[in-house]
Amino acid sequence: MRLPGIPDEEFIRVEKIPMTKEEIRVLALSKARLFDGAKFIDIGSGTGSVTVEAGLVVGEKGKVWAIEKDKDAVELTRKNVEKFKLNNVVIIEGEAPEALDHVDSEVDAIFVGGTERLEEILLSSDKKLKNGGRIVIDAILLETVNKALSTLNQMGYKTEVIEVIIAKGMKTSKGYAMISRNPIFIVYSEKP
Repeated sequence: MRLPGIPDEEFIRVEKIPMTKEEIRVLALSKARLFDGAKFIDIGSGTGSVTVEAGLVVGEKGKVWAIEKDKDAVELTRKNVEKFKLNNVVIIEGEAPEALDHVDSEVDAIFVGGTERLEEILLSSDKKLKNGGRIVIDAILLETVNKALSTLNQMGYKTEVIEVIIAKGMKTSKGYAMISRNPIFIVYSEKP
């Protein structure tokens, strides 16, 4: 088992494909409460950064399913999985929630990085999640947070939300200036 925190620059990147940034990945995966041997789904894998970090945390006894509808992002996820030499990842090209049908097991945690069809995805995710399992969603829009909170509360999940604002140091001629990134909301919930 390895703790998350791979620097962003270690991932293969393509400009138009989104990536969950290092600090957000660390917080999101901590809210997922992954462990050695856990089973995990990454919905909307993008570059595969969350998939890779989760694959390293759950170890060889665990399993990660990466779901992505964009062909270029699927290929990028595959390249990053190969770069980090992970054998415990299954990449599913397809759109959630339908692609969840290809996950052949109950899982311990689910991460939702894409926001289209969120309510349907959450309702379908419930069927794949073990009791006591966790769903974690990252979002930049308040509307996404509101939809997530509303849906998860209606499903009877214990739900929390945090807002994260990361500032990274940039070296200047006189010292370091802190440059803020966009605020991110992380919604995390536990199935009763």
